[in-house]
Amino acid sequence: MDMKKLRRKMRRWIRKHRLFLILACAAALLAALLLMIPSEEPETTRDYEGFLNALGFRESSNRYDIVNRFGYMGRYQMGELALQEAGMMDADGAWTALANSYGIYSREDFLDSPEVQDMAVRAYHKKTWAYIEWMELDAYVGSTYCGVTVTESGLLAACHLVGVGGVKRGLQNGQHVYDANRVSAAEYMELFAGFDISGLWTEQEG
Repeated sequence: MDMKKLRRKMRRWIRKHRLFLILACAAALLAALLLMIPSEEPETTRDYEGFLNALGFRESSNRYDIVNRFGYMGRYQMGELALQEAGMMDADGAWTALANSYGIYSREDFLDSPEVQDMAVRAYHKKTWAYIEWMELDAYVGSTYCGVTVTESGLLAACHLVGVGGVKRGLQNGQHVYDANRVSAAEYMELFAGFDISGLWTEQEG
């Protein structure tokens, strides 16, 4: 087949399937545009419940069933140390009697229980704040760390990210500290600044 005949045949095919081609191109363009639109954090209140919603969105897009490559679990991406502080795991990584009392005997049980995850993160945050006060890190509230004003909620979020020890090290030397994904404590301090976290002590757990 010579080139002229081939071109004529292609033009006939294109005319015949023009509508299909237009729709396919439009669908591909729409899909590309949707991929470019970032996921937006839902509007939230500025109390402790709103803090948890924002934290859950940041950590897992509020998915209770997710496990990351480092083994951190659930909506709040809690690891073994955090679960130990919450009383849900022992030092050997086994689920405790407290966890068992809520029906948690395995990782799958924990991932399947939003209520227990919400309860566990509250317990962890209470224990974290006790460490913050014991180490006198709350004295930094109102100061500036890596260009970010330290607030109570920002401090709690940063400790959730890198641990109290990591935050203490960063505050003392004025340098950035990061989690395993290279997210900085200062970024969390800024993202979670200005929440009223007093509900951590007044709201009923579970």
